[in-house]
Amino acid sequence: MSCKKFFLPVMCLFLLITLSTYNLPDLCGAAGGSAGASGAQLELFFGAMDGQGWQTFFLADAVAKRVGGPAIKIYPLVIKNADGKFTAKKGEAELDESMRLAVLSRFYPDKLLAYLTARSLSPWTDSWRDAVVFCGLDPDEFARKAAAEGPGALAVAYDRSQKAGIQAVSLLINGKLYSGAQRLLPLLQAVNAVLPEAKRAALPKSYLDRLKQPLPQFLVVLSSSPFSQKNDALLGVFAKYFEGIKPTFLDYDSPERAEKLPGLTFTPAYIIEANAAAKERLESEIKAGIFREDGGWLVYYDHQRAGFYPGRVKLENTLELFVMSYCPFGTQAENALLEARKNGVLPAGLKLEIHYIGDAAKKEDGSYEFGSLHGQAEWEENLRQLVIARDFPGKFYDYLLERNKAINSTPWEDAATKAGIDPKKVSDAFAGGKKLLADDFVRSTALSVTTSPSFMWEGQAFMVGLAELAKIPGFGKVGLPATGGAGCGK
Repeated sequence: MSCKKFFLPVMCLFLLITLSTYNLPDLCGAAGGSAGASGAQLELFFGAMDGQGWQTFFLADAVAKRVGGPAIKIYPLVIKNADGKFTAKKGEAELDESMRLAVLSRFYPDKLLAYLTARSLSPWTDSWRDAVVFCGLDPDEFARKAAAEGPGALAVAYDRSQKAGIQAVSLLINGKLYSGAQRLLPLLQAVNAVLPEAKRAALPKSYLDRLKQPLPQFLVVLSSSPFSQKNDALLGVFAKYFEGIKPTFLDYDSPERAEKLPGLTFTPAYIIEANAAAKERLESEIKAGIFREDGGWLVYYDHQRAGFYPGRVKLENTLELFVMSYCPFGTQAENALLEARKNGVLPAGLKLEIHYIGDAAKKEDGSYEFGSLHGQAEWEENLRQLVIARDFPGKFYDYLLERNKAINSTPWEDAATKAGIDPKKVSDAFAGGKKLLADDFVRSTALSVTTSPSFMWEGQAFMVGLAELAKIPGFGKVGLPATGGAGCGK
């Protein structure tokens, strides 16, 4: 979704919105009216090659145009090294671009918006020259101006950021830090709030009425485990559903958590008060089972990356691997662990358990109905592997390594034979093994495990993907495929 170097896709998206809404000739005019004329002044501090900063710029620019053009002042963020010289987080190229922005802001403020717009379309190193020409300036003359005046202009920007206590991407509205969501409507509301009523952007009554509704309580429960961390992107999703909502963070071991949510089993957990308005807003998510209702709360357990089961019994030196047998990322995880085991780079005495992800339902006649992401062939293979692990424990890993070479094509009997297993004995145990599979599916479902591969370390620490497992002491030498963080989702 993002380009680490420059966030070009997002910049271009906002640019297209901007250009389609406003007249192009205005780009070469001033970057907004004066604060005195409009009642608002916007100050943006950002790294010249910072994706979030560029996104904030386009948001601020769109809002400024919507309310009639309050001034936008741009301050490139730079830092000083131990020698007192200016530097930038992304190196010399960003420092050079910061100097150009500082010079434009100080000496050519009426050209700054045009430059930023043109630069966003061509963010490569030398395309600054095209952007300068687009503004109506001679690039060679501008380069000489930047060389002569750049350090002083950077000092002005640096002093302003230091005075404001700013070290990261920040937007100030009339000198006050904007702390709302990085979205158009919340920012527009914040700017509207400082404008005289006659200059405010008119918004639909239905939207304003919705903002007046009391927000539900929003709790985020974390634990002391390093596996239980808040997810800022997820907090942003909740902010889209409930504009202006602010989370209250609780520790799992706190008395308040124990009183309000005694049945909580996993952290991080995101919890919304289950009032009528919240249930209406989240109706489709509730029906899809994303939220579970518990004692007047709507609970979402975030299993996307890592988490912690604080109430489970600790299983010393035990690693549980949850897979779908036909998932390529699951088989990669199995192979990587078995290779690490053969090379003696896993924790000494490690107990490795393999479990399976799917659905099981018991019918009225006592038989089972199974569901698996990759179809019947997958749950049948899951069942065979459980039978082999039970009846041929000393040959199970050999079977896995052989079977995983071509799990979608090679007959399983060939892999069994090569591993020294009698295929007939496995087939004979197939029908009786269905309860094994049903119990295993129930186990993974109870833990809300839906992604292959997922891991449970010592019965409590949960993580998705080999890349997360490799962070645990003792697993750093497990080979990581290029898809170390990928998985198959149920």
